[in-house]
Amino acid sequence: MNALWDGGALSMRDILERLPEPKPHFNTVATFVRRLENSGMVTHRELGARFFLYEAAVSREKYAESVNKDSVNKFFGGSYMDFISCLVEQQEVSVDELKELIRMVEKK
Repeated sequence: MNALWDGGALSMRDILERLPEPKPHFNTVATFVRRLENSGMVTHRELGARFFLYEAAVSREKYAESVNKDSVNKFFGGSYMDFISCLVEQQEVSVDELKELIRMVEKK
């Protein structure tokens, strides 16, 4: 997705070129892009026989929201409290960061 957000409309080969080493196989990238398209995250335009340009259909923010929601549902039974607790236990979130989150919530 970063390749599409940063590069705009790209061919499959252009997407592959933008990926870091070690580069995945072309078919792996094509399958992943197809799955993103099936989920509504990516669209394509056909420019010629077997030549397509792919574009992000959603913003980074909407994509992150969707991935986060899916992850919380899949791994934490939909409980954001369990998710945050896990981050705290793994020391991924500090006490100061939690206090800042509380301040943000209280402002809204």
